[in-house]
Order: sequence, then C-alpha cells, then structure tokens
Amino acid sequence: MTASSDFEDYAGNTRSPDGEKIVGFTLIDGVFKTYDFPSSQNTYFYALGNNRNAAGYYEDSEGLSHGLVLENGELRQYDFPGAVETQIYGISDATGALTGNFIDASGIRRGFSGDTIIEYPEASATYADFANAEGAIIGSFIDAQGVYKPYVRNPDGKFLSLDLPHAALFEYFFVPGVNDAARVVVRAKLIGDIPRTAVGTLQHGLQSLEVPGSVSTDGWNINQDGSIVGNYKSPDGRTHGFIARPVSQVEAESYSNAYTVTLSKGLNMISVPLAQPTPMTAKSLVALTGATTVITLDTASQRFVAWTPNAPDDGFPIEGSKGYIVNVPQTRNFAFIGAPWTSPTEEVPAAPTAISTQMPQAAWAFVVSGHLGGKSTLDGYQVSVRNLRTNNTITAPVQRDYFAAATADLTRRNVVQVGDVIELRVLGPNGNVESQTANFTVTPEHLANAVLSVRLDGIGKPNQNLLLQNYPNPFNPETWIPYQLSEDNPVSVSIYDTTGKLVRTLSLGFQSAGFYNSRERAAYWDGRNALGERVASGIYFYQLTTPSFQQTRRLVIVK
Repeated sequence: MTASSDFEDYAGNTRSPDGEKIVGFTLIDGVFKTYDFPSSQNTYFYALGNNRNAAGYYEDSEGLSHGLVLENGELRQYDFPGAVETQIYGISDATGALTGNFIDASGIRRGFSGDTIIEYPEASATYADFANAEGAIIGSFIDAQGVYKPYVRNPDGKFLSLDLPHAALFEYFFVPGVNDAARVVVRAKLIGDIPRTAVGTLQHGLQSLEVPGSVSTDGWNINQDGSIVGNYKSPDGRTHGFIARPVSQVEAESYSNAYTVTLSKGLNMISVPLAQPTPMTAKSLVALTGATTVITLDTASQRFVAWTPNAPDDGFPIEGSKGYIVNVPQTRNFAFIGAPWTSPTEEVPAAPTAISTQMPQAAWAFVVSGHLGGKSTLDGYQVSVRNLRTNNTITAPVQRDYFAAATADLTRRNVVQVGDVIELRVLGPNGNVESQTANFTVTPEHLANAVLSVRLDGIGKPNQNLLLQNYPNPFNPETWIPYQLSEDNPVSVSIYDTTGKLVRTLSLGFQSAGFYNSRERAAYWDGRNALGERVASGIYFYQLTTPSFQQTRRLVIVK
C-alpha cells in the first residue's frame, strides 16, 4: 500500500496474476481493482485523493516513466510540459493539483505541483512529494555535494530546509506525505542499511516507525488523523501492506510484541500466540502466512471447515485458543504481532509449532472448493464430495456461488493421494440432485496446494434427458421414479407388466428442464393400477415419455 484517503480507501501496487509485472490497485469501499496501462512494463499508484482519483506513473517499453491519473475508473497519461519522464506522488484534496517530479531534456530532475516547477536553489535534483491543503509542498533535494536534505516550500515560495545528522550517509531521503498538522512521514535509507520510516515534524523531530518482526518498513502516506499507510517486508521476503493508527503509549507497548514463526513447505498446524490489534479472520491469516488454504475444526458439528482465497467473504474468526491447518507453497518466515492473551476464560495457547509432512504423493488434509454457475440463487444448496477410493463423503454449504469442502486427519494419516477420483454432486435445499455428477482426478499440483479448485456450470439444467432407477427397488407398497429433462416438455410415466399390458399411466403434466430425483420432485407410484387396485408381486417396466424422448427401465414389487 502506498496511498490512502481520509475515508479509509487505499491504493498501491501488486503483482499481476501471472507474476510478470507490477500493476496498480485501488481498494475503495472494500472493492479491490487492479489497473495496467496498455503496453506498459509496469504500472504504479502512489497517490489517492478523497475524490477517489488515483495517480502515479507507468514505465513504457523503453523503461521511461510517464505520469498516470485514474479518473472515474479510466486511466489517462499525464506528462509535465517539456518532460522526458514524469512521476506523480501526490494529489491535493483542496485543489486537485498533481505533485511529483520530472526530468527534462537536459537530464535535470525537478519537482512540480500543479503548473509550478519546484527547484531548490543550487540543487542537483529536487523531489516534490506532496502538497497539503495550505499549499505547502514537501520533498527533498540533493545538494551540490550529493547529499539528500528534506525541505518545505511555503505557499509564498520560500524554502525551509533541514540539515540531517550524518546526512552524507543517506542513500536516499524522501518525504512522501504530510497532513494539515504539518506531521510528515519519511522514507530513508542509510548506505548499507535497510529502508526505514520515521514520523513527526521536520522542525521538532522525527520518531522511528517499525512494524514489529519486519525486516524493513516503508511508510508512504499520512492522513489527517495521523494514521500511516505503507508496506513492510517479512523475513521470507514477501511484502505486506500495513495501517498504523495513533494510540496511547500503553496500548502501543502492549501490541508491539512480535513472535516469529517458521512454516515448512506443505501442511502445517499453527496457533495464534498473540492477541491481534484487530480481529483476525481466515482471510487475514492466509494473507499473513501466504497459505493456499486454512482449515479449522468446528467443534459443535465436529466437521472441518475451510477457507480459500476465492471465497466471497473473510471466513471464520481466528481465535487464540484453537489450532489451524495451513498449507504453504514455500517455507515461510513471518511474525505475529499483538498483545499477550489475557482472557481468563481461554487457555493461553502455546507458542505456534510448525509440523510439516513432505508427501508429494499424498496429504493428510485436503480441500475441494470452487464456484457454481447456472442459477441466479443458490441459497440452501450443498455440494457433496466423495472420494471414490476411500468412499469418504463430505458436504459443504454453498455461499453465494462458492463452496469449500474440507477433510483432514489430525493424526496425519493420508486422506487423499495422487490419482484419487473425487466425485461431486450439487444438492438443492430439499436434497434434490441439481447437477450432473462430475469427476476430478487428484494431481501432484492439487496436493502441493492442498486444494482442488473446480467450477461446475449448468446447475439445475441437465445436458440430456434421462430416466433413472426407481427407489426403493424392490419395493412394497410405493416407489419413486427419478428422471431429468434437458428441455421443458410435457411428461408422462407408463407402467407395464411383463406381457406389455399397460397397468397405469402417471401424467406429470408440463415440466420445466431440471433434475427430478428427490421424493418431492420424482414421479411417485403407489403400486396400484388404473382402477386403484394393488398389483401383484413381480417384474414390471416403467417408461418415461416426452414428445422427443422415451426410455424404459425395470422395477420389482415384492409382497
């Protein structure tokens, strides 16, 4: 994350789905969208206004930077007049002016804000990062000796600069954000050191800001309430966004504890050792750990519940007194940040342990998840998942169009292996089968992720007409005759004896395309003939007829 508004909307940069380039993103009203300027090498966002416009720059095919503005969902290029390269780092909420820096044809870097060129006297390069509501511009410049120094340019055009202690040792020193209270956020790096962040005022001093347990911290923006957004690197090299909010010193010290955890590649069992500043969910645990899925045991039903990144919500809450199964594609080293557990009603969990089993051909926990298509509403639907080798069957509710069915063995015995065939069926609220049976074969890739992701389309509409076996069979005195229709049609079922004599016709009327297999929907026969008399024991035949389809099966009555 590199930017935020005063209304808790955010912008920043992330990897494209194929991992080949950087693309900009916005997170507005909880909706995440990515933006990739056409034919660019990379696209970056570094500014977000309260009007929800974003700005930054993109790199063209030659690696040159061009300013970029997102307005009403559309990207447009912005080059400062006469610039060879342009980079935008700020948007004024008061005037809408863009702030950043550019390089002209002579190779000199200067700052700009709106139409105004910002050039510190006798500087070899000037960076303009942000302009506040009063028109004060902050940034940094490189003096004639190559030393970085921060500055404030007041609305009257006068500069105020600050000589930094050990200034010659800075590899860079940038001031990417300031609020109306003149509080700034600073990004800096000493030669041979890691990137660091500080917060405060240039006149009265800066204080270090560091995400506990991180390798490095980069703050990018400060809001009117003093909150900071930025990103940090965890020990495994991944980059995470953060939001730092001002709190009391007591609260800050309480939540500044860090516990480093190492997860081995594959399946691990972990617990959360510290209370989080904000409630943790399955989604946030997956984001922190880099897991492909998280699984928990619902103690009330004694069923495993899973969450994957394709889920439409944040998933179940993560509690300190419980253990969780996570699967990571690579060894992970990160830190839980928070306060010691203090609730007397919960047992304080032991420090998390990472127990991994390297079994490329089998796994002791597994999730089948995916999305359903074909129906506008799937309320009350379930997905039945059966391993044809073990005959283990689990069901999972459908949420919107998403489901996740989990199985695990806490003694770490295998529950699935390469080559297993997984059978899926979709069940309606009344238990009626609402899909064709679908089979999927487990591959090593599925086991590496501990997730088999699928998509089932055509829910509620069969791809062919079919008459199915009645149940129960043999029966006495009644039975149900299931069938499925690929098109809307009038339907009837006729019962014949072994001589071919018609015993009974069940006129089902005009039926919509669909699956008719539950007792509420299947054809029903009470074992009586057209006169209402019970028929004798023996073999009979039943025939489904529509204007374009006919199929016959056998049934048996036993008395």
